[in-house]
Amino acid sequence: GVPLNALSRHSFRHISKKKDCNPKPQKLTCPIDFSGGPMKFLKAFSTLTLSLLVAASSAHAGGTIEGTVTVKTKGLFGKQGAKGDASNVVIFLEELQMPNPNGREKIVQKGKQFQPRVLPIVMGGVVEFPNEDPFNHNVFSPTPEYKFDLDYYGTGKSKNVRFQKTGAVRIYCNIHSNMVSDVLVVPNPFFAKTGADGKFRINNIPPGKYTFVAWQPSGASEKRGIAIVDGKTLQVNFEVEESVFSIKHKNKYGRAYDKEY
Repeated sequence: GVPLNALSRHSFRHISKKKDCNPKPQKLTCPIDFSGGPMKFLKAFSTLTLSLLVAASSAHAGGTIEGTVTVKTKGLFGKQGAKGDASNVVIFLEELQMPNPNGREKIVQKGKQFQPRVLPIVMGGVVEFPNEDPFNHNVFSPTPEYKFDLDYYGTGKSKNVRFQKTGAVRIYCNIHSNMVSDVLVVPNPFFAKTGADGKFRINNIPPGKYTFVAWQPSGASEKRGIAIVDGKTLQVNFEVEESVFSIKHKNKYGRAYDKEY
């Protein structure tokens, strides 16, 4: 075998070849090398400072807002009251422009209905329109800024549309007049859609003063100025009024629907 003293000498020779980042008492050897002159030192110092700032900024992931949306509707004799189902209201931050060209969402055609009824998507994203019915559909939109026509296609097939501009886009089927959906194109990922209970929550919002909008497909929106504080959760409630909504509309040729099949 190898004598212990020989093995020890070999081991110390091997270790001594490695760069030792632990400073000896009389001199500093790392992590910043001062020997390269002022510019080299400043570059290293800037890198270290940036790393510290990134680490500090990640300590909080922005602010949060949460709350409940109440949908008001007119009942018998014009009396206004809270609607039992407060779903399909979208709350979103209005100012920040943060397109997402990689976003992909889906509106399914099934049972002669569009599912979901309301779809929010960040601008730049693509919406697929798969046909899961055993008959043809023809998805189109008469919305001026987004007017499109996907023409007829059958079961198991899908077509898509990329939505580049913010705003609400009404979607119909040229065959089945009762089919209606709305795509709301929002400017950034800071949004939420309510369920039947009207509750919502939006996380990780950058600190600052913003306008938040509560949008609905069949009535006026409500806007609210809100100051977001890093690491804080704010309770914010909205109230919107639903107008009388009719799905009656023209087909893609601007004429009344004459039949359905």
